[in-house]
Amino acid sequence: MHFNDYHYIATIAKHQSITKAAEELYISQPYLSKFLNNLEKQYDTSFFNRTSYPITLTFAGERYLEYARRILDLETELKGSMQDIISGSAGTLTIGVPSSAGTFLLPYVLPVFQKRYPKITVSLVEKNSNQLLELVQEGKIDLGVFSRPTYPDDVQYEFIFDEQVLLAAPPGHPLAISAVPSERPKEMKMWEGRPYTVLEEDTLKELDGEPFILMREELSMGIMTRQVLNFYNVTPKIIMVTGAVQTAYRLTAQGMGFSFVSELGLKNVHFKQAPPLFQIGKKGCARTWVAAYKKGSYIPESLGYFMGCLKRVGGEFMGALYNGVYGVDLTSADE
Repeated sequence: MHFNDYHYIATIAKHQSITKAAEELYISQPYLSKFLNNLEKQYDTSFFNRTSYPITLTFAGERYLEYARRILDLETELKGSMQDIISGSAGTLTIGVPSSAGTFLLPYVLPVFQKRYPKITVSLVEKNSNQLLELVQEGKIDLGVFSRPTYPDDVQYEFIFDEQVLLAAPPGHPLAISAVPSERPKEMKMWEGRPYTVLEEDTLKELDGEPFILMREELSMGIMTRQVLNFYNVTPKIIMVTGAVQTAYRLTAQGMGFSFVSELGLKNVHFKQAPPLFQIGKKGCARTWVAAYKKGSYIPESLGYFMGCLKRVGGEFMGALYNGVYGVDLTSADE
């Protein structure tokens, strides 16, 4: 029995198709079918129900896959441990991050990390949060940095930082014209030296039927903001859907409609007269960024250090933004 055999079964189960699994594995469909037939003969049982499409695991197949995944995880742990011992902390770390967050975090994290681990190459994978979660679950990346409303049980994660999700109002709208920064408790934050205007629950409900530019439904920002609208019983008139927070914010600045923006998304987007920003409710609406990895996977010393840099830099970065400070030296994260 070879490790590839376990990987073959896991890939067939993932796609519920021998043909699609063969394509991902870069082997022929007849070869994979023959492999599966031989394996089932060896154990004198069937691992997949082939009478319907897509094919599904039998009880024996589910048990085999459970042990196969354990073995593959142990192999990954063994390789990581040997790499630490033999190479003196050399090798490659594969880090997944949305480009929106990577633009602001990585220029501060990577120089600090490379100074500590000059022999380690960091390979970047830029995808959206859902895609990164899938890569973490499949063990195809060592670490995913993203934000999601929920996290499955097979993923372990560590907190990096929170950022506020704000409502931007189009210039000329009555809500924008009447926006006056309210008195704010000490724990409430500032953005570039100015406070957010708190949007009360009753006012939020008045946005029913107003034009909105929303993020795509499959993105974490799109999921979260739709949950906010549902919570306040607001049915927006969706005039456009986009994949970029900055695009939504710029369209709001042109008067096309309301949009939700994140604090990271606001960085480096400047206007002579910026659309007013509103905190959603008295408590605000925050989304949490995490560093996620596959539960039970081996965490080399270098990856633990990388996560530590993310936490330190993430906290200092958001603190600098809240206070309207730019050019802050955050490279002291290793001190």
